[in-house]
Amino acid sequence: MSVQPALSLPPTAYPRPAAGFSLLEVLIALVILSVGLLGIAAMISGTMKANDSAYMRTQATGLAYNMIDRMRANTTATDNGQYDVSMPASASTASEPSACTNNACDSTQLAAYDVDQWEYDAAHLLPQGRGSITSSINGGVTVITIKVLWNDSRAQGSLQKTGAPIASTFSLSISSVL
Repeated sequence: MSVQPALSLPPTAYPRPAAGFSLLEVLIALVILSVGLLGIAAMISGTMKANDSAYMRTQATGLAYNMIDRMRANTTATDNGQYDVSMPASASTASEPSACTNNACDSTQLAAYDVDQWEYDAAHLLPQGRGSITSSINGGVTVITIKVLWNDSRAQGSLQKTGAPIASTFSLSISSVL
C-alpha cells in the first residue's frame, strides 16, 4: 500500500480566523430583536384588553346575581313587580343611595333602595353600565330576567378581525326562578 503525500497549499489559501462581528451583523441582529420585542408588546397589549373585557363581564354577572339575591330576600316586593326597571337610555349619574342604610324600611322602600343601589353600582363598576329587570309569574313561579349593558368597545375594537364591525355595547342576560 502506498501513501500519498498531502497537498500543500500556499499560506494565503488557508481561511483566516474570525476576528469579531462586523457592524452589519450587529445591526441585523438588533433589527430582528426589535421586531420580536414589538411583537411581544402587541401580544401583551391585546391580552390586557381581553382581560379587561373578561373583568367587565365578571362585574356584570356579579351585579345580576346580587340583584337576584336582593329580590329573593324581598319576595313581597318582587311578587308585586316593584323591582321591575326598564333599560335607561344612559348610565345613572345619581349618588349612592342611603335611605335604608340607617333606617328601617318596608318592602316597597327596600325595593326602591335596592334598585337605586343596583343602578348606582352598574354605572360605577361598568363603563356606561345600565340594566333592566323584569319579573313575571308563571304558574305560581316567579321568573326574573336581568339584562346588564355596558360599553365594551375598547376590548372589542382591539380583538376584532379585519373588516368585522365593532360592538360598542355588550349585553348579559340572566334568568332565574324564585
